Order: sequence, then C-alpha cells, then structure tokens
Amino acid sequence: MAGSFVEGHDVGGDVEGTFRFATSHWAMTFVTLLMLSVESLNPVQILCFVSQGFICERFVAIVSSLGLVVLVVNQADRLVYESIKLFFRANLHNVFFKSVDVIGVENLPVDGPLILTGNHNNQFVDAALMATSCPRQISFMIAEKSYHRPGIGHIAKAVRSIPVGRPQDVAVAGKGTLLMDGSVTVRGQGTQFTTQIITGATILLKGQEAALKINKVISDSELELAAPAPIKDASKGIEYKVLPKIDQAQMYNSVFGCLKEGRCFGIFPEGGSHDRTDLLPLKAGVAIIALDAYKKHNVNVPIIPVGLNYFRGHRFRGRVVIEFGTPIWIDEQLHALHDTDKRGATEKLLEQITEGMRSVIVPTPDYRQLQMIYCARRLYVSEGVKLTSKETLDLDRRFARGLQLFDKKEAESSGCESPTAQAASSGSPKMKPESSASLSIEMHNIFEDLRGQVIDYMQTLKRLGLRDHQVRQIRWWGVADFIGRAYYLACMLGLGALPNLLFNFPVSFIVQRWATMEQAKALKGSTVKLAARDVIMSYQIIFVFAVVPVLYCVYVTLLIIFSGWSWRAISLAALSSPILSYCGIKASEQGVRAYMDLVPLLVRLQPGPRREQNALTDRRADLAKKIRKAVAKFRAEVGEF
Repeated sequence: MAGSFVEGHDVGGDVEGTFRFATSHWAMTFVTLLMLSVESLNPVQILCFVSQGFICERFVAIVSSLGLVVLVVNQADRLVYESIKLFFRANLHNVFFKSVDVIGVENLPVDGPLILTGNHNNQFVDAALMATSCPRQISFMIAEKSYHRPGIGHIAKAVRSIPVGRPQDVAVAGKGTLLMDGSVTVRGQGTQFTTQIITGATILLKGQEAALKINKVISDSELELAAPAPIKDASKGIEYKVLPKIDQAQMYNSVFGCLKEGRCFGIFPEGGSHDRTDLLPLKAGVAIIALDAYKKHNVNVPIIPVGLNYFRGHRFRGRVVIEFGTPIWIDEQLHALHDTDKRGATEKLLEQITEGMRSVIVPTPDYRQLQMIYCARRLYVSEGVKLTSKETLDLDRRFARGLQLFDKKEAESSGCESPTAQAASSGSPKMKPESSASLSIEMHNIFEDLRGQVIDYMQTLKRLGLRDHQVRQIRWWGVADFIGRAYYLACMLGLGALPNLLFNFPVSFIVQRWATMEQAKALKGSTVKLAARDVIMSYQIIFVFAVVPVLYCVYVTLLIIFSGWSWRAISLAALSSPILSYCGIKASEQGVRAYMDLVPLLVRLQPGPRREQNALTDRRADLAKKIRKAVAKFRAEVGEF
C-alpha cells in the first residue's frame, strides 16, 4: 500500500506538544479575562488600592500609553511586516487559493542567518506565499524594475527587500545581425560592437534562452565569446539583444549586512518567473552570496530549499503545497576549494542547491507528464487511504524518478538523452543513476504498456466528463442523484446570485482582461515562458486589490445619493460587502462542484457512454493493480527510488 512506498512518520509527539501549548494559551486567556471582568481581581484596581492613592488609574494609563508608543517605534519594521503578512495570509490562504498546506517548517532554524531559495512559478505570489508560510521575517531579493513600481515597490520597501539590477531588464536591441560558425568568433553585419558592447557584457540571441558572455570586442564587426557559440549556421544573420554588465557591489553589501544581522534572506535563484514544470538553470548569485558570506564575514549560512507546488496555481481557488526542505550546510572542503577555485566551488554549490530544490518539487519535462504522474499516484493509492500533503508530494516525486529511470534506459538504447532524464537527473540522493542499466526488457515493456494505458485512461475520463474520484461511484448513480445535484446547484446559484452579480462578476470581468493583457506582454518579452501562465494569478491579485476598493466606493456613493438610508445603514452595508462577496465565492465553488457531478450524469443518458462509464470501474481497478505490481517489481530490480 501507500505505507510501503512512502516513509512514515510519527506525529504523536508533535500533536501532544501542540495540544499542551494550546491548552496553556487558552487557560492564560481565560484567567486574564476573568481578572479584568471582576473589579476586585483587576490588577490595576488592586495596585491603586494597595498604593493608597499614590498610583491612580490615569497614571497607569499614561505609563502604558508611553510604553506602547516606545514599543511601536522600536518595532516599527516588524509591526509593518506582520501587518502586511496578516493581510496577504487572510486573502491568499482563504480567498484566492482553496487551500495552502505548509510542510517542513521544523527544518527552519529559530534564529541566526538563513537563506531560503524558492522555485519561481507564480511571479509576485511566490514571495507572498513564502512570507505568509514562514514564521521568520524574510528580506527578499527583488528585481529593481519591480522595486520601483507603484504598489509592489511600496510593499517591497516596507518589508526591507533588497533590489537587484537584472541585465534582461535593461537589455537593448543589438544593431545589425550576427553570423556564427560554432566557434568563439562572432562576425556582424551592420553592427557597432565597439560603441554598443563592452567586455563582460552578454548578448542574447533570438530564440535562445542562455545569454552568451563577451570575452573581447575586437572591432565593430567582430567580437570574441567566452565559450563557443551554440549556433553553427553562418549563412543566416541572427537578431540579438545586448545585456549590459551591471555592478552588483551595493546589492551584495546589502545582502551581507542582512545576514550579519542574523536575518532571513529569500531569493529565487532561477532569476525570473516562468511556467515550466522543471527548474531553469540557477544563477550563480546565491552560491556567491553563501560562499563570500563565510570568506569575507565569517558567517556560515545554511541554505533551505523551498518548494512551491501549485495545483492549477494560475487559476482562482487552486491549491498550493509549500515544502521547506532539509538545510544545506557548506562544508569546510567547499570553503577551502573556494579559496583556490572560486568558479569550481560556485558550480559545486549550485549543484547541491539544485538537487535540494528538486527534492521539494516534482520536476518533469512538461505538464502532460506531470498530469500523468498525478493520475498514476491516484491509481496507486488504495481506496480509503488518505495521504497527507507530505506523503502526496513524496509519492509524486518517486513516480517522477521512476519515469526518469525508465526514460534514461530508453534514451541510452537509442543513443540520445531524454527530456525526463534532463529534468529529474538531480531528483534525490536516494536515486541511483547507474541502476537504470539494470532494467530488463520485460520492465521496459511493462512501463511502456502502463504509460500508454494511463494516458488512454486520462483521455477517456476527459471525453466522458469524469474525474478519477467519480469512477468508483458512477455505476451507482441514478435519477435521484441527478435530481439532488441539480437541486443543490440551483440552491448554490440562488445563494450566490446577488453577491456575485454585485461584486464578484464585475471584478472578475475587469481583472481577467487586464491579466490577459499582461500575460501577452510578458510572453512577448520572455524567452523562457511557455504561455506566461506564471503572471496570470499575480496580476489578478494586484488588480483585485485595486478594483475592489474602487467598486465598494462606487456602491457607497450610489447609496448615499439615491437610497435615502441612514448613515448607520450605509456603514453596515459597506462593512458587510466583503462578507457577502466571500459568501458568493463559496457558493459559486460549491455550485461548480455540483455542476462537475452533473456533467457525467448527463452523459449517462446516452446508452453508449453509459456502458463505457460502467466499464471504467473494472478498468480502473485493473490498471491500479498493474501499477502497484509494476512498482513492486521495479523496486525489486533497481532498489529504492
């Protein structure tokens, strides 16, 4: 079962400790309320009585007020941070996302310098979710372009973020075109290299993701690269952008100052957000910071990878699982290597960070493979077994590594490297890369057959309007189920009609169009985004925060002008608007669930689809049995993965 595939963990001690803490906390609260409620037990009244008039209530109030002012002034940064954190937690965890599960918090040191490295799949939302899920205050590194934007920039300054200039943000179109032959020499047609490019800058070729570093500018029409060019066709001119070299000394000083103060520093080392299912190559900055912090300031900083795992994360009411991984400590050997070979030490640490980050996400080459892994995991788990978020992620990663081993064997037999092998090659220290060579032809055939069956099963579900959890129930659904779900849908639509019509639909209409426009702009200006899905939710949230107050102000103004209501009634209506809006969201969510149950029932009215739906139960059970059997056999051949 799932227990044989997922490492178990004992949470009894944690639950008992949490229960004791909650009990003592509530006990202190009730005792305090009791003392304040009974005059003879009120500590202020007792103090004033004992002092025989020397201390009065007004004196206590003045001293308390002064102490509160001093505390607010002294802890202003912390209070601002906690206020912003509370605001985003209330909205992100309860409104924009259906659920946000956090695991691995016990891996975070309580104090001392710390670096958090997160994958970057949802632009501004990633930082907000990391901040609301981490008990420590985080100073984020943020692109200087965003740091100076209204709204986002003000929040970044308030939480003491550190701006960093990115070459891609100030890139300019290169004049002329380039000719390349696969060597380090690049020739230009109509170019002005001496005036537009300096040594140390980089160029980005059209259609390429990796920038090329300039080693030397020879003339206006010739330059030398630091490494051979990836394009070997010299017959066509290539368009390019020039990415200037940026002095990051001030940024590094700010980061080192943050770490010397024992603060927590957050960074997204991929350099920019994207909508891919695997990590982009990490930038060297995070490794340079960690290594130089020890060499220059004698601060050994642990690095904790943070996995932000989104399920329909670019859509409203999606799910998120945030995992804080095991700390990465830089050993003495790596520090010693850094003294003699900075580049080698930096690359080695980047490999460790990449491996750590892949251990808290599910790295796959594309969304199709990711959806197939989710489906295989649901089939593998026995009926009635409820997995925790941690166990679910662990299973997904194990399936991803299993597919990587299979694809690696297949690629070796064909003489090429599979995309899955590239995506998950650093998946976990438990994986044994050399074990792929021991896969038998029988296992190859089993996996190929299972992959085809799972894909076909997913396509059948989509065609019949079914979800996997409905397959085991659909045979028993009848007319009563149809009537019940239709009635429930009508009730939810009725309950949510007014708040949705007044608040949610207008906001959704405006925000969706603005976000779509920003998505198109982001896709046009990026070479790494597939569909720019990573910007959708971020801009939806930004625009919601801008549109909703304006909409409420418009309604309040209309009530003042036309309703004739009293100020008390208008104030009550304004204060109840957010509650009504949230009730409309919840009613719509329940209505969508009821509608998703109605679709397969409508499909069942046709004899052909009804027979196919009925046959799915046995088909699912047979496929689940095959997957469990294949997992057991595969583990026996190659060991734990």
